[in-house]
Amino acid sequence: MNDEDARGSVARSRLALILAGVLWSLGGAFIKGLPVGAIGITFYRSAFAVLALLPLLRGRRMPRWRDVLVASILYAALLGLYIAATKGTTAANAIFLQDTAPLYAILLGPWIANARIRRADVITLMVAMVGIAILFSGSYHGAEKLPLLMGLASGALFGIFQLWLRRMREADPIAVTVCNNAGVAIIVFPVLLAYAPGDFALMGEAARGSGDALGNLGWLLLMGAVQIAAPYALFSYGMRRVTAGEGSLLALLEPVLNPIWVALIVKEIPSGPTIVGGALILAALSLRYTLFARLGGDDNDARK
Repeated sequence: MNDEDARGSVARSRLALILAGVLWSLGGAFIKGLPVGAIGITFYRSAFAVLALLPLLRGRRMPRWRDVLVASILYAALLGLYIAATKGTTAANAIFLQDTAPLYAILLGPWIANARIRRADVITLMVAMVGIAILFSGSYHGAEKLPLLMGLASGALFGIFQLWLRRMREADPIAVTVCNNAGVAIIVFPVLLAYAPGDFALMGEAARGSGDALGNLGWLLLMGAVQIAAPYALFSYGMRRVTAGEGSLLALLEPVLNPIWVALIVKEIPSGPTIVGGALILAALSLRYTLFARLGGDDNDARK
């Protein structure tokens, strides 16, 4: 490959990563706009994502089933908590809190992955914790208390999930995504039957020709295919030609654009403390993948 072809390949990879971030960022608008509960969205989104990605699975290296089992449990819990948080507080609060995942990966890394905490990690933690405190100060009241804690827990589980994914690095990313989402659908299905029978009934109502049910199921199908499956395929392609740090930095488009789509589509405007706190969290993560990376920060990331 000559230099011109190499530059073109890198440019296409960056474009793929940007498109992945944009598509991931639509999640908040889908969750806010759909009259379906957190359990229902978690199940249908993952199930439809698996169906959309299955044609790409042939010939890919599969992860070990024991690793998939743990990853699926973590993934189901973090997704359910994130979706419930998005339903209960602003989408901006939920996505900013979930994107604190690298902070927990830093803190838990020495015990789970034998990683060292470096000076760059300490600086990242300090800046991000100030951001979290500001975000909570503006929203931690009334009915938003529990959803905020759910968002925080989702970020913690996402951090553990990122560390666990390191055990699955030898497997193909698309295969890992299919297995994890299939695991989520299997785990959540009995919960859906027991605690959200109305959302489970969507399939029966759609089969009987209910316009509302068909519409909601169609949006869930679009969510699984466009907001999960397509960006994972794009991310997998894009990461072939760029560094992990650059890929993680471009993926931060998701928390930046997520509240913007929600504001434009659902008319939900985040509060001042949410904007300031979220900006500090994203600034800390951005510096970790750029300036702080030279100080030895870990630039690995994994998306939802």
